[in-house]
Amino acid sequence: MAESSEPPSHRQKPTTGDDDRISHLPDVLLLQILSLLPTKQAVITGILSKRWRPLWPAVSVLDFDDESSPEFHHPGGLTGFAEFVYSVLLLHDAPAIERFRLRCANPNYSARDIATWLCHVARRRAERVELSLSLSRYVALPRCLFHCDTVSVMKLNGVFLNALASFSVSLPLLKVLHVGDRVLFGCHDYVVKLLAGCPALEDLVLESTYNDACGGVVCAEGNFQLDLKHLSSAKIGFSWKERCLKSMLLIFRALSNVRCLSLSTSTVACLKHASTSDIPVFDKLIQLEISFGNYSWDLLASLLQRSHKLEVLTIYKEPQKYAKGQEPRWIHPLLVPECLLHLKTFCLREYQGLETELDFVGYIMQNARVLETMTIYISSSLGSEEKLQIRRHLSILQRNFETCQIVFH
Repeated sequence: MAESSEPPSHRQKPTTGDDDRISHLPDVLLLQILSLLPTKQAVITGILSKRWRPLWPAVSVLDFDDESSPEFHHPGGLTGFAEFVYSVLLLHDAPAIERFRLRCANPNYSARDIATWLCHVARRRAERVELSLSLSRYVALPRCLFHCDTVSVMKLNGVFLNALASFSVSLPLLKVLHVGDRVLFGCHDYVVKLLAGCPALEDLVLESTYNDACGGVVCAEGNFQLDLKHLSSAKIGFSWKERCLKSMLLIFRALSNVRCLSLSTSTVACLKHASTSDIPVFDKLIQLEISFGNYSWDLLASLLQRSHKLEVLTIYKEPQKYAKGQEPRWIHPLLVPECLLHLKTFCLREYQGLETELDFVGYIMQNARVLETMTIYISSSLGSEEKLQIRRHLSILQRNFETCQIVFH
C-alpha cells in the first residue's frame, strides 16, 4: 500500500471553536472555576462566548479587590469601582452568597456605599464575610451584619466597632471571628458584647490594639456572663487600659476550653496584674504560645499549673538588658506542674543566656519526663563567643537528659 506523501500535520483535524473542552463542562463545574477568580475576572469571562455570558451572576463567591484593578486607581477610579460593585450586586442572582470579600486599599471610598453593600450581603444570607479596608476614616459596620443568622466566618480589618454600643449582637452560627490589628473600638465592653452574641464560636483572633475612651459598664462592674464553651483556638493580641481590667479578665476566663492559645506581649503585660484566682483552669489546652516584653515568671508558673494537658510550649521574648543579677527570677513552684508530665515540645525564642533563662530551661528538662525536642533560638544581638558559650552550657544539661534533643538556631 502506498504511503501518503502528505505531511502528518496536514492529516490532523484542524482545531476549531468546537474543541473548547472547558466550555463543554457542565454548569456546576464552570461555576466552581469562576468562584476561584476575583469577581472582576469572572465577569470578564462573559465576553468569551455566549456559553459563559450567563454564568457569572450565579457564582456564589463575590471577591472585590481594587488593588487588582489598575483602572480603578486613576482620579475617576473611585466612582468606577463603586459602580462596578453596585452593578454586580444588582445582577447577582445566586441563591445565597457563600463568601463575600471586600478589599479597599484606596482610603477615599464612601463609608455609606460600603455600609450599603454590607446590608445587601447580609440580606442575601452570606456565609463568609471578609473585610480589609484602608480608609481615611474607619467604617462603622451596619447593624444588620451583626444580626445575620447565616454567617459562619467573619474577618474584619480597618473597621469601627463603636456602633456595637447601640445594639445587641446575634450571630448564632458564627464559628470563626478574626478581628485584625486595624480595628478600632472605643471600649472593651464592645468586644465583650460581640463575643456574647457568638455562642457557637470555635476560632477567635483578637489583635487590635486601638482603643480610646474605655471604662464602660462591663469594665467598671464586671457583672456579665460570657460563655464560649465551643471555643477551641484563641489568639489574643490586643492591649487595654487598667480601668478595663474586669472586662478583659472576663474575656480571658472565657477561654478556658481552648486547645490552642496564643498570648501577645501587650496581653501578658495586663495579665501580670491579675490575681492567681483570675487565671482559669485550662483542662483542654494542648498548645500554648506566650510572648514577653519582660519575663513574667509568676504568670507563666500560674499558666503551667492550670494547663494540665499541655504538650507544646512556645515562649517568644523581646531582648532585654539588665544589670548583672537584676533580671527577674524564675522561682521553682512548690509542686511540679502536672503538664510537664505531658510536655513533648518546648521552644524558646530570643534566648540571651541570662542566668534565669538557664534555670528555667534546666527546670523544664529535669521535670518534663516525655520531652522530645527543645528548640532554642539564640538572640541575634549576641556575639559569636556568647552564642558558643550558650551552646556549651545547654549541652552540659543535655548530657543528663538523653531523651531530649536540643536544636539550636
